[in-house]
Amino acid sequence: MQGYQSLSVAAGNLQTDEETLVEFARKSWIQSVEKQGVVYVDGHQRYKVRYILHLRNRRKLTDEQISLVLSVQQPPYSAEQVDEILKSHGKAPPRIHAPS
Repeated sequence: MQGYQSLSVAAGNLQTDEETLVEFARKSWIQSVEKQGVVYVDGHQRYKVRYILHLRNRRKLTDEQISLVLSVQQPPYSAEQVDEILKSHGKAPPRIHAPS
């Protein structure tokens, strides 16, 4: 299947694990296809996973906040718009204060 990678290969390339990708699919954040018992994701979905991992790991957004951002944004995703999206929906993350 051209342009597709199995979940195990995609997970390795994205520096995460298969279980995380399965979780994202279960939450309907990404789509996968199954062929002959192997689950695959395409390039667009891998791009989306990278963005979701950024929102979760670097921005520390909750699952609810991530769902909101994904429901509003379309590719190409922009991390610069995240704060505005959250503010406009009353879901702004708490401010993190830098150490003094």
